[in-house]
Amino acid sequence: MRREDRGIVDLSALRMREATIAAGVWLTYVLCGAGGLYVALTWSRSNRLTLAALFAVGVAGGIAISLLPREQIVRSRFREPFFLAWSFLDLALIGMLTVADGGTASPLALMLFVPVVFAAMSYPLGAVAAVGALTVAMYLDLALTSGGASWSYQALFAVVLLCTGAMSAFQARSHDRQRAALSRISRADPLTGCLNRRGFEERAVAEIGAAARRCGQGAVLLLDIDHFKPINDRYGHAAGDELLCWVVQTLRRVVRPADSIGRLGGDEFAVLFAEMAPADALECAERIKLALSERAPASIGVATFPLDGATLEDLTRQADERLYSSRDGRLDRDGGLPSERLSWAATLADVIDLRMDAEHEHSRAVGDWAVAIAAGLGWEPAGLGTLRIAAMLHDVGMIGVPEQILRKPGPLAADELATVREHSDAGAEMVAQIEGLEAIVPWIRHSHERFDGGGYPHGLRGEAIPQAARILLVADAFDAITSGRPYRAPLARAEACHELSSNAGTQFDPACVRALVSHLEMSSGLHASIVSSRA
Repeated sequence: MRREDRGIVDLSALRMREATIAAGVWLTYVLCGAGGLYVALTWSRSNRLTLAALFAVGVAGGIAISLLPREQIVRSRFREPFFLAWSFLDLALIGMLTVADGGTASPLALMLFVPVVFAAMSYPLGAVAAVGALTVAMYLDLALTSGGASWSYQALFAVVLLCTGAMSAFQARSHDRQRAALSRISRADPLTGCLNRRGFEERAVAEIGAAARRCGQGAVLLLDIDHFKPINDRYGHAAGDELLCWVVQTLRRVVRPADSIGRLGGDEFAVLFAEMAPADALECAERIKLALSERAPASIGVATFPLDGATLEDLTRQADERLYSSRDGRLDRDGGLPSERLSWAATLADVIDLRMDAEHEHSRAVGDWAVAIAAGLGWEPAGLGTLRIAAMLHDVGMIGVPEQILRKPGPLAADELATVREHSDAGAEMVAQIEGLEAIVPWIRHSHERFDGGGYPHGLRGEAIPQAARILLVADAFDAITSGRPYRAPLARAEACHELSSNAGTQFDPACVRALVSHLEMSSGLHASIVSSRA
């Protein structure tokens, strides 16, 4: 499978597999009904009660499968094991029926053809081959152990069964090839050969989902050829088509083989950069703009994951806005307005919280508490937005800490604790690469310094610690101890305030603790309970 097709969900194929389950259930009912009639008509023979019981088991199995969530099954990674297990159980039941009815001479042995043909309807080639091989092997085993028919009959039956399996495998291979060809055609632009809108969106959604799971980075670039309509009007559509093909060929020379190019319609194109840092994406956009300027000057907008959004819709909206703002020929590098920065900071915070297996939006909650503390300390409104961004990004360095440490259900070992303590410097260095956020770099770097000098990474003490960093420490600690952890239950807010107050002057800045307690007293009426807990 080509890289462009990996991770893409073929909805029509999934619907077909769902329909196959329904068809298999009804086929089970029909065969068991016919088998029941056969038992009734031959009741004078031996083992009729056993046969009736086995057919009843078949009906019960069909009912059980009909109650399963078909959509969830066909969309899960257990889809093929489910279908194979179903076929193997059917073969086992048919084998028992055949033995109970006298061996290979029984007409019930004809049912062995059904699982093979059923598999050819929708199973992939490997599964069809497995079902066919097991069916032939089972019949040969019945011929050797149970017998019942002449060797000539059994030999002919086995050959016909083998041919049926081979033809079913051939049909499955043809289906696989046909589906692959139709998938490529339905997702390719017939003029330029790149992905069409559907193919690009499916590819982008799959890649964004994968990047979110592995905490990776990426970018989406939108491109609009300037003054394309006059080319069509003056030189004709053939010239315009040739120019569009040249644009795609040029893009392929500039981007990496792993990147995906899509034509969204007309003279609009998009490029998906997988596993690419924001600075590299902007640099690649400049190279694309320069390469296209030879024949097709274009306006370009770039949005990066996860800074500008966590969904394709968010990224394309941001990229589209920046495309229109770049009509003067300059790419937007300033990150946009403060509200936009707050949006991508919140998105990145969500990714970090997900990786840390937080039970709630920890980074956003720290932002809320930090703003409340800063407001109580008299901060101006203009600074509160910047502080909120710093609070949301205070744990960004955790992206480099192994998940087995982040999600460890208990205290950390000394070496693990040392690894965690590196995240403050790492996060500060990451934020330092973003233009316009230089002011919050020391806030993030020193957000784990203790007021008494016993913190990290540099052991700063008292007023030497930036006030914003002291605020972040109190906000972070308060949300941490009022939230559940795998190894301890959360504290009530009153108990948390008592804990912070007990450590004011040592771990925490007393002024920051007083500001938070005052905020809680005014907003939640906790004064009485706090006084009681202190007593």
